[in-house]
Amino acid sequence: MPDKATSPEPPLAPAPTTKPGEVVDAHMHLFTVAVMEELIERFPEAKRFAEAIKDRRFGRRGERLVLPDLTPDEMASWYVKRLNDAGVVKGLIVSTIPDSGYFREFIGAAKGHIHALSSVNPIEPGAVEQLERDMADGYKGIKLYPVNRNFYVSDPKATPFFDRAAELGAHFIIHYGVSVDTRADMRYADPIDLSPVARDHPDTMFVVAHFGAGWLDSVLKAAYQCKNICVDTSGTNNWMDNYVPKLTLPEVFERALMALTPERVLFGTDAGTTAPYRKWILFQQRRILEELGLSDADRDLIMRGNAVRIFGLDD
Repeated sequence: MPDKATSPEPPLAPAPTTKPGEVVDAHMHLFTVAVMEELIERFPEAKRFAEAIKDRRFGRRGERLVLPDLTPDEMASWYVKRLNDAGVVKGLIVSTIPDSGYFREFIGAAKGHIHALSSVNPIEPGAVEQLERDMADGYKGIKLYPVNRNFYVSDPKATPFFDRAAELGAHFIIHYGVSVDTRADMRYADPIDLSPVARDHPDTMFVVAHFGAGWLDSVLKAAYQCKNICVDTSGTNNWMDNYVPKLTLPEVFERALMALTPERVLFGTDAGTTAPYRKWILFQQRRILEELGLSDADRDLIMRGNAVRIFGLDD
């Protein structure tokens, strides 16, 4: 992992349209020194971000991996190279930071090879205006963190935000369930909370990350009622270690595919920028889909087509 780019890279050429059989990662992260500086400015209580800036290292569950110190242009070239090395043609980064100048520059530099979702708290003052600015600036939708930011999406104060999102055609990825963030509050972890919002905004797609991260049953129940609720497959899915009854990852896929159909499942790795790209997750999940006997067309929906359709990644 380089701290600085070793030599200037030429600007990226615009990304071509994806093709069936290619892979799109619908859930990734981007952390750099500059992003951490923006995070600590907005969330000064988050000590781990301050430590990351001081040490130039960041990770999960005790990992202390080198935090890149790259400009948005450098990061775009570096990130696209590593995706291509893994056989991934496009990616979608989920931001953890509201109103990020770094992300805006990165989106432009990535030239459609990598897109991003913004991060907005829908119950905060100015949320609607922030949503409008972000969508105008090229974000492809919004990532919500009710567990980390401590809000219910069903809070009536959030209604104007979701109404405006529907008008703008903005779609969502939402983190429910367990979290590596020590500030997370499990009172906000149940995806059942999404049910009235999805019901009242039927043309907006809501993708619940990590199969609900321990709340799989709630996701599938809410999705039974609301056909605009989807899941992504991202991450290690180690929430299964604390799940009752015991499940294997192939069983999780089987339950989700039976309940939601392949049109509502999106592939992702939850890869960041401090550790190597998670090729093992790509290999593992692709193998699971093959062993479950899905058709080429259905595998393509999960591995590429759904993300492209929902978030307009080829637009």
